[in-house]
Amino acid sequence: MRKYLIMILVVMSVVLGAFYAYFSRSMFIDFRPNAPVSAIFRAEGDAIMYQDPDGFYTPLTLRGVEMPPSTPGHMAWDFGANAYDYYRWFGYIDAMNANALYVPNIMDSNFYYALYNFNTKNDRPLLLLQGVDGYDYNSLTSAFKEAIDIIHGRRINLFDSSGVEVFLSDVSPWVVGFLVGLDWDPDEITFMNHFEPDLLDRFEGEFFRAAEGASRFEVMLAQVMDTATSYESRKFKVQRPIGFISNPAIDFLEYAPAYATQLRKYVQLDAENILPSEAMMAGTFAGYRLFPFAEDFIDYLTVNQYEALAPILADLDRSCIYNGYLDLLAQYHSMPVIATGFGFSTGRAPSRMDEPPLNEQQQGEALAKTVMQIEESGWGGSFISTWQDTWERRTWNTAFSSDPWRYQYWHNLQSVDQWYGLMAFEPGRYARPVLIDGKADEWDETHRVHQYDGISIYAQYDMEGLNLLIRGEGVSPQNTLYLPIDVTPHSGTSVFDDLEFERPANFLLILSGEENSRLLVNRRYDATYQRFYEEMTGVNPFTIPFPSKWDSEFVPITLALQNTLVIEASLFERLTDEARELRRLPSWDTGILTHGTRDPANPDFDSLADFCFGEDLVEVRLPWMLLNFYDPSYMQVHDDYYERFGVEGIRIQEIYIGIAMAGGEVSMSPIPLHGWRNQVYTHERLKQSYFMMQEFWSDEDGF
Repeated sequence: MRKYLIMILVVMSVVLGAFYAYFSRSMFIDFRPNAPVSAIFRAEGDAIMYQDPDGFYTPLTLRGVEMPPSTPGHMAWDFGANAYDYYRWFGYIDAMNANALYVPNIMDSNFYYALYNFNTKNDRPLLLLQGVDGYDYNSLTSAFKEAIDIIHGRRINLFDSSGVEVFLSDVSPWVVGFLVGLDWDPDEITFMNHFEPDLLDRFEGEFFRAAEGASRFEVMLAQVMDTATSYESRKFKVQRPIGFISNPAIDFLEYAPAYATQLRKYVQLDAENILPSEAMMAGTFAGYRLFPFAEDFIDYLTVNQYEALAPILADLDRSCIYNGYLDLLAQYHSMPVIATGFGFSTGRAPSRMDEPPLNEQQQGEALAKTVMQIEESGWGGSFISTWQDTWERRTWNTAFSSDPWRYQYWHNLQSVDQWYGLMAFEPGRYARPVLIDGKADEWDETHRVHQYDGISIYAQYDMEGLNLLIRGEGVSPQNTLYLPIDVTPHSGTSVFDDLEFERPANFLLILSGEENSRLLVNRRYDATYQRFYEEMTGVNPFTIPFPSKWDSEFVPITLALQNTLVIEASLFERLTDEARELRRLPSWDTGILTHGTRDPANPDFDSLADFCFGEDLVEVRLPWMLLNFYDPSYMQVHDDYYERFGVEGIRIQEIYIGIAMAGGEVSMSPIPLHGWRNQVYTHERLKQSYFMMQEFWSDEDGF
């Protein structure tokens, strides 16, 4: 009996070990080494091809969206969406006449389960371009094996941080290809090329080899692509196209030293340096994330690079978007070229001097124009980035101003990178608490916080900002209203011209008609001054006399912008005062307010509107960051910069506000603040740009 039990335990251990090795560790034995390998999709010429039921290959133009795992109240790696969310989004995407999805990394099981169910229940399945990210050969190949097992429904992760996760949904019939990497860091590539001892100088595998002269990083990518293809070919007897991701900052173009230094363009990745063998029947493609980088790139090329590309450069149409860059890539590459990400933000503030804010209509126009020119240039397809707005993303010129661990709990209207989606997440379970439309429908007496001289101020707040209603006789575009706002007890001013405030104010809201309304900040509380003054002027603000705690000057609220100016090589190399001045960071007056209605049902809808006049009233939306909130979910604002030497948060329980139409004393009343901590309630809204792309993709000729 004892031997019998031991034998059972041994058998069970072997079975469980084999189960674990196969489903969780990507180990297997190829029992069909001579079985034929198929390819439902393959890269051929300048197109991705798919095999129809009769066995013939037909060209396919990918029209899709990038879908990151982002939802309000969660970091991306938390995978906040459930299967129902994904299924609903797939329906929206299908209704938009798109045919594909791109995910930049492995998703959770809910995503693949929803995709399987959607595709098996619909006549038009959505294709999937699966991205796989990692930082070196080992991490990438391990992630690829996991991704391949997942798309075939053969993966069980037993020791994930979130617990056991089971992937049993076989979506492989709709996976059009794999994409290696996400946004490679130029410094990382440089390090690997020159200082990584474990990288090979050359490689020739069964399915891919590195061309003569390929960089060590490209050799590593060839190894990864070969290993991934070998794994799927042997284990599942199928291949699919595979490529790696690039972008204008790391593409194959080589710039002259002076221009390369200004643009930080000092590494090159070239898909032509990774060559498929005859055994790789599915082929390869070049994936590019597109963004404005160097409009006059042709003028920055080295002499040798220009001569090598002269036949292509001579015929480029430089009037198109990206100044001929799309045509250049299409003509240079001997494989399909896919735009794996491009987009335009609907945030109210920019981050570059050459990219002013766009409303949703302008976003839609820009997207449609880009897709049209991508397809006219002969690319194999494109993916709009992104499907949904992404609250947890940071932008370089606003990141310093907020708690880096709490981004996902509020929506920063000032952060460009949070607003690229075709679908918005808006505050409120079913509708916005306040819609800025010049109507008082959402307001009652419980919201009134201040009254003076026949004018009342009402206040509500949500996860995007502070909403105000100013109502009373004389409230109109023809009269100027002054509203002092006291946010922090540590600084402020009690005077402005002939106005005298009851409390020291940090901000002054001036409502002066539809064109001249703005929010000003007290000079001591100017966040951009203390953070970017040196980059803007060359002078460190902490080495000169600080503005006093009770400084009496109000100044414009600005944001630092990326300087996209590329100056002449001769001027740059001399490092003259003129060159330094030209390279200073410019700024954007983000305190200027835009008049309009934010009602999507209104023909005059403007998603960038900050305030709207109505009959004897005006509604105003003030973004949290515009009021120097560090974490509005906990009602933390910026503490004193010059005592803390930078931005730190301080908790408050109220802010004060008042109003005046003329000189004299201005009384101020509190607005109680409680925050919402981690309780984030939102609803989805398809942006105006969504419906514009829906119309564009329903008509081969576009608009």
